[in-house]
Amino acid sequence: MGYTVEVCNKKDIPDAFGQEIKNSIRETGISGIEEVFTADLYYFEGDISSEDIEKIAQDVLLDSVIQQYFLDDVHIRNIKEEDYVVVDVFYKKGVTDAVAETVSVAIKDAGIKKEVRVSTGKRYYLKGVFTKEEIERICDKVLANRLVQDYSIK
Repeated sequence: MGYTVEVCNKKDIPDAFGQEIKNSIRETGISGIEEVFTADLYYFEGDISSEDIEKIAQDVLLDSVIQQYFLDDVHIRNIKEEDYVVVDVFYKKGVTDAVAETVSVAIKDAGIKKEVRVSTGKRYYLKGVFTKEEIERICDKVLANRLVQDYSIK
């Protein structure tokens, strides 16, 4: 079974990376961008339980002082109502995912000895007024390196 964990800053913690992305989008000439916030995505496959995923999220992925996590796209469902465009970026199959390799080691160090496949990505929440073409341009010019990454717009 597969699980997705989204890790992002708590509401009162500034998203410096999101601000950098917002500035980069403006540099492409797209002025309708109002807000950007980001999250780290972790996708897990294997013979693991939801309890294992909770343990991984809390003990391996999360800095509980400044971050929060959501399981299986719960956050995206709550956010959609606020008119954000959501873009997920993942490495293509066959491309080395160094963060995923590190997470795999940390999972074993945390005592979960099951075989777990991990892939990582980024989720971008974009708020503003843009056309479909501008969203595609943002993805191609700022959010993803198409040689090694794929993106999906939700």
